Amino acid sequence: MSVGHALHQAEHIAHSKHHDNGHGGDKLGIYIGVTMAILGVLLALCSALVGSERTKLVQQLVAQQNAHAKYQAQDVKHRVAFLSLTQVHATTFTGAVGSAPVVNKADVLSLVNSVKRYLAESVLAKEWTNAYDATIAAHMHAQEEFEHGLLLSEIGIVIASIALLMQRRLPWIFSIVLAAACIFVLVKTQLHVSAEVKAASANIASTQAKYEATRKANKTTDAEEQLVKEISDWANAPTVATVRK
Repeated sequence: MSVGHALHQAEHIAHSKHHDNGHGGDKLGIYIGVTMAILGVLLALCSALVGSERTKLVQQLVAQQNAHAKYQAQDVKHRVAFLSLTQVHATTFTGAVGSAPVVNKADVLSLVNSVKRYLAESVLAKEWTNAYDATIAAHMHAQEEFEHGLLLSEIGIVIASIALLMQRRLPWIFSIVLAAACIFVLVKTQLHVSAEVKAASANIASTQAKYEATRKANKTTDAEEQLVKEISDWANAPTVATVRK
């Protein structure tokens, strides 16, 4: 039931009763009309909150996917190329000219350290990704509760319409109870979700900061640049003929 349709129906019923009964039921009709107006506002508010929570839920899901992609895709190509380059360096840049390559232990140790770094970064990235679960769950719960409030307000409008049509206090009082229940659901849900989202957001920021700090600390830009320069100089140098004995 839309808000405009519900209020239009209430106005139509009120005018009908006023025409049939004169001024005898005006006071009760006014009270019921005010109740219906309040329920209409609650209906619109619940509808808006449901839409807002759905939007926030989608935003958090997108943010979670972005966090998940941080450690999976952003620098995979660079890391694979660097490891391959290190392997080449480990078996090429040692030994005398013409002799068999000798494994460079320093480069092998660099590979071992890289594996350890990537494992630590992947663990932190997973914690960052999982940190979004709490806020996603909070928005899903809020969406469901606001839909319950929406249902209460819709039923309240229907009961108030019956009260206005019959000019009875009992259904009117019941519609007031439904309005109060709707307000209670809205306030309780909003307070609960705000606390949950605040705590989850702090956890997200904390885990993100840890991940980014670790990534920054683990950067080996200078060593990588030196390795690239060394191999580039070697590749651009004149070829030395192998002496055969």
